[in-house]
Amino acid sequence: MIDQVKRLNRPWPLLAHACCLLLLSLFLGGCVNYQNSDFVQNIDQRYQAGQYLAAAEAIEQQLGLMDIKTRELQPVVARSGEVLLHLEVAENWRLAGNPRRAIAHYDALENLFKDKDVQGGARKLGENIGAVLVNDAVRSYEPPPAERILSNFYKALAFWSLGERDNARVEFNRANERVRIAVERYQEMIVEAQQESAEAKRNLRSPGVQNALRQNFPNMDQWQVYDSFVNPAVAYMNAMFLASGSGSDIGQAETLLERVNGMVGGHPIIAEDLLNLRQRGRLSTGAAQRWVVYESGLSPVYSEKRFSIPWFTMNAFIQVTVALPELVNRSSRSSVNSIALGAQAVEFQSFARMDRVMQTEFQKRWSATVTRAIVSAASKAVLQDRMAKELGPLGNIAGMVYANASASADTRGWHAMPEQWSLAKMPAKQAVDLRIPYGSGLATTMSLPADKDVLIYIKQPSPNAAPYVELFYL
Repeated sequence: MIDQVKRLNRPWPLLAHACCLLLLSLFLGGCVNYQNSDFVQNIDQRYQAGQYLAAAEAIEQQLGLMDIKTRELQPVVARSGEVLLHLEVAENWRLAGNPRRAIAHYDALENLFKDKDVQGGARKLGENIGAVLVNDAVRSYEPPPAERILSNFYKALAFWSLGERDNARVEFNRANERVRIAVERYQEMIVEAQQESAEAKRNLRSPGVQNALRQNFPNMDQWQVYDSFVNPAVAYMNAMFLASGSGSDIGQAETLLERVNGMVGGHPIIAEDLLNLRQRGRLSTGAAQRWVVYESGLSPVYSEKRFSIPWFTMNAFIQVTVALPELVNRSSRSSVNSIALGAQAVEFQSFARMDRVMQTEFQKRWSATVTRAIVSAASKAVLQDRMAKELGPLGNIAGMVYANASASADTRGWHAMPEQWSLAKMPAKQAVDLRIPYGSGLATTMSLPADKDVLIYIKQPSPNAAPYVELFYL
C-alpha cells in the first residue's frame, strides 16, 4: 500500500513542472525579440528618415527622462539594462545638433560599461545558467567591442566639434584601449567555451553538428575580416586629429596611419597622408587640402536562424532545435558619388566597412555562442525525454512546447551604425560650396573657404535623410 502511494505521488512534482513549463512557454511565445519590437522599428524608421530629433525625444520618453507634455528633459541617469537605448538616443542627439545631450548619454554609457566589466562572478554564472535554461537573450546586454569603440569615437567627435580637444583626445584614447580589452575578452570567452562538459565537447565536434553549422552558415569561412578589433575609420580620424592643431602628436598619428594603411590594402589617399607625415611631419605637401570622410548607409543587424542538429545523450539519439544569430545586411540605397564641391562631383573611395568589423567580432565569439545555444537546446531535449517517460503525452508536449518557445537567438544590437566609410581628398585653392543632396530634390549646402586645410565629416544613414555635416579645421 505504501509503495502504491509513493508511485501515485511521485509524478506530481514533474506534473507541476510540466504545467509551469506550459505557462512559461505561452509567455515566451508572446515575447517579441529586440529586432522586431514595434518601438525599435519605429525608432529605426525615424533614424533612416533623418528625423533624429523625433527619434531622440521618443527614446528619452521611453527612458523616463522627458516630460511628455512639456518636452522638458531631465538630467541623464544611467538606466541599468537600457544600454541600447542610451546608445541610440546619444547618436540621434548628436545628429540632431545637440552634442551636449549626446555626451551626457555617452557618459552614462561609460558608467554602464564599467558596471558590466566588473560584474561579479556569481551574477555572470547566474546569467550563463539562465542562458542554458532559456536563451542568450536573458543575459544582460553586453555591447561588443565595435559598439563600445564607436561610442567613444562619436563622443570624441562631439567634443572635437565643441572645440574641447583635451576631452576629444581622452575619448580617442579610450577607443584605442577598447581594442586591447577586446582581445583579452575574447580569449576569456574561448577558455569558457573549452570548459564545457566532455559530452558537450564530443557532440559539438561531431560530423552531424559541424555539417549543420556549415550548411546554415556557409559563407563564414570566406569572410574578409579585419586584424584584431581595429576599426580603420576610427583609427584614421584619430590620426587626423593627432596630426592637427595645438598639441599635435605626429609620431602617434603616423603609427595609426601605418596600421590603417596595412588594413585597407594601400588606399591612395591614406598612403599619401602617411608619406607626408613621414617626410614632412604634416598631412599635406604645403598647399591647402580638403579631406571628406563620408559615413553612409546602415550597418548589418542580427536576425534569428533556426535549424535542427543531431545530439547523442547517454540513452538516445535525438534531434534538437537550435537558434543562432545571423548577420543580415540592410539596404539603404546610399550613393557616395552624389556629393559635389561647386560643379565638381566628389569621387569617394571606400576604406572601412562595418560588416567586416562586425564579422571580425562575430567569428571571435562564434564558438562560445554556438556552445551555449547547443548545450541549452540539448538540456531541454533531455528534459523533454525524461518528462515523456515519466508523464507520457502531457510531459512530452510540455517539454516540446517549452523547448521550441524558448529557443531564441540574441538579436540585440545598435542600429545607428553605418554601412561604410568613404574618403576623398582635393586641393582647397578657391572658395566653394559643398552640396549634399537628400530626399526629393533637397540639399544641404555649406560654404568652404579657400586655402585652409579642413576635414569635412558627413554622416547620412540613407538618401532620404538630411546629412549631418561637421567641419574640422586642421
